[in-house]
Amino acid sequence: MLEKLDEIDISHIMEQGFAKERYPFSLIKTYHYYSEKVGKKINPAIEKKVADIGWKVFRKVPECVEGAEQVLSILKKRYFLVLATLGDPEIQAQKIAHSGLKPYFSAIYILNYKNIDEYQRILEEHNLNKKETWIVGNSVRSDLNPGLRLGLNCILIPSSTWKFEEEEPISDQYIQINALTEILNYL
Repeated sequence: MLEKLDEIDISHIMEQGFAKERYPFSLIKTYHYYSEKVGKKINPAIEKKVADIGWKVFRKVPECVEGAEQVLSILKKRYFLVLATLGDPEIQAQKIAHSGLKPYFSAIYILNYKNIDEYQRILEEHNLNKKETWIVGNSVRSDLNPGLRLGLNCILIPSSTWKFEEEEPISDQYIQINALTEILNYL
């Protein structure tokens, strides 16, 4: 069932990007798929409950990664920090505001897609030297591979992700660590 949801949701990403309406819509379409598969009529009450589950995801208050404030307070003294995040602008802005981490960043970007074009634009806007720039992230697809393609220094902190983010690294020219606090050993 989750594989079908991933399939439907990923197809909607290609059509709609990361708009917040996409996920509840994907859940509804998955409900429709399985209802049709077993010959059941669509029940509007169930459909509404399924949509509510999708919207509930956006109401959940995210927690900061352990050590985030400590690491950012140290790095802010040494580096120009940029946050590039992916998702619906309204939802991501709320998450950033709620995190309390906004003051640590000199620039914040909420992107529709994280790719080499977007990262190149950020480099150019801030006149950043590729050899001195680091990308730190948890996604091979959205953080690591675009950074490697641009010739940036990269640190990967793997975490559980979803099928959309699954991709093999394009090279082994990166550092992999297990926790954000380990970053201080390298930067």
